Amino acid sequence: MPEIAPMTIAIFYGQTKPTSLDDFLKQLVEELIDVLNHGISINDHKINVKLRCFICDSPARAFLKGVANFNSKSGCLKCECEGEYSHESRTVVFTSINSTKRTDEMFRKNAYNHHQKTTTPLLKIPNINLIEDVIVGDRLHLIDLGIMKRLLLGWRDGTLGYATQLSSQQTGKISQMLSHILLPTEIHRKLRGLDFLSFWKGSEFSSFLHYASIVVLKEFLPDDNYKHFLLLFCAITMLSSENYKSNWHVARKMLEKFVEEYMELYGEQFLTSNVHNLQHIVDEVERFGPLSTFAAYPFENALQRIKHLLRSGWKSLEQAINRMSEINSKDYYTTARSKSRDQKYPSVKICGDKKVIDVNESCFLSSSDRNCWFLTHRNEIVRFEHVLETPELLINGKIMTSKTDFFTYPIASSFLNIYLSKKSSLARFDSQFSCSDIKCKLVAIEFGDHQVFIPLVHTFIKSNS
Repeated sequence: MPEIAPMTIAIFYGQTKPTSLDDFLKQLVEELIDVLNHGISINDHKINVKLRCFICDSPARAFLKGVANFNSKSGCLKCECEGEYSHESRTVVFTSINSTKRTDEMFRKNAYNHHQKTTTPLLKIPNINLIEDVIVGDRLHLIDLGIMKRLLLGWRDGTLGYATQLSSQQTGKISQMLSHILLPTEIHRKLRGLDFLSFWKGSEFSSFLHYASIVVLKEFLPDDNYKHFLLLFCAITMLSSENYKSNWHVARKMLEKFVEEYMELYGEQFLTSNVHNLQHIVDEVERFGPLSTFAAYPFENALQRIKHLLRSGWKSLEQAINRMSEINSKDYYTTARSKSRDQKYPSVKICGDKKVIDVNESCFLSSSDRNCWFLTHRNEIVRFEHVLETPELLINGKIMTSKTDFFTYPIASSFLNIYLSKKSSLARFDSQFSCSDIKCKLVAIEFGDHQVFIPLVHTFIKSNS
């Protein structure tokens, strides 16, 4: 039930992070064994429970599994590649592609001598694969705060080589472009300039990668580096939506090529564990679904809310538990679920003097510049004008009469429903559409006298035909 917010089942309190793996996990493992074997009973109904996966950052993953840390030579959780210490970057780098995969059977036999440091209590949990069910492809830490942040800092500061370093003038122009981009209301954070890069949140890096990057970087990166970045952009775009599921194998090839060319363009001293782990995320997407379905974002947000419950450093644990008990007593989860179930789609509501149409729980359209664009299943780019409340809701909109691919490498952008259109190509007269005609909502980004239209990733709607 993905609409349910994360629930806190235990909080560790201490002056340092836990040192004993057994003490930290004992109660969790014992309860999990009971729940997984016997299920839980709610209103006299027995409900079977299955543990889906573990989602953590890199140090926590290594701690939970009792294995070498991510920056160790045998630190990869998924394959047997051996890292090498780079004196140039003073980090361990992983240059291998498609190394032998680790297996749950060998892990349970304690066969990985340099990788396994201690025995983990997780081994006692039934029906769990300790290689495949511990996520390394977490969207927040690996891609947004990992790869995307590293690339932007490297380009801005020259820490990935001077060939791709942006001048202060170029950095200023990019920052100015970012400040003028109007993202749809579903995206809550406005993009900030590159001078604030150290303060960007993970969601800002995500928005940059999915929507702003291919437009603002086109003029400023060398051609080879821009094409290399497009490999990452196309692969992550495909892995972020069920809409591209039939081509996830193509994303695998793109990420492998991205890792190979990363070494050629920037040097093997920068092939850290984050870059290496890009090879493994397609396996996890094929096992669990699109990247957003096993991202750490909801859990990091829950941790932030717990942090905000504290008013001082005195009796911190008691403060957190008392405030959380008060919140839970208000039947928060039941209320949130019932509101979601009671809402009917599509529906029309009045916001100020304008009508807004809620297409579904994750997509709405209005006449404002940031929320007016959508793509039909016939691949027509349409600007929403207004809605007619007939027995069936009808949308009046103007079609962009011309469109072309924005890029052709590594695949045509139209394959990802990304198009370039002249601003002057907007039709003069309205056309009518039903909500079932909508394929996805679009983000419109200015590019000279053109506009680049990019799908809002989470808004794809399957055709009824």
